[in-house]
Amino acid sequence: MNSIREINLDVDHPVLATWWEAHGWPIVPRAILPKLGVMAMAGDMPVAAAFLYLDNSVGVSMLEWLVTNPDATGKQSLAAIGAVIGFLSERALEMDYGVMLTSCRQPGLARIYERHGFAKTDEGIIHMVRKLRE
Repeated sequence: MNSIREINLDVDHPVLATWWEAHGWPIVPRAILPKLGVMAMAGDMPVAAAFLYLDNSVGVSMLEWLVTNPDATGKQSLAAIGAVIGFLSERALEMDYGVMLTSCRQPGLARIYERHGFAKTDEGIIHMVRKLRE
């Protein structure tokens, strides 16, 4: 992976939307994405992205909405996922967050997370969201 850059939702959300759709996932609304999001780049090609929520009362962060470019190779995707996780982990530690949570439903992604230090805590969950305001 050549670089990590912060996500600019004005430019990047339409790209991420096509990636989520290509993977068969619903598009994540801009309104629920946190300010801290990063994109891993291989040269000029965006390869993976993820966002980090930061709890405001305890040192817990949550890595979410990880997605890869469907046109990237498996090798590029794995390297980009590692770069994104590493970068966001370092950023969380710099801000005194000592725990990072994440969730997924794909067993392959769970194995990737485990290789990056995550431990499985639950299985068979369903994620729900409720908008309180438009």
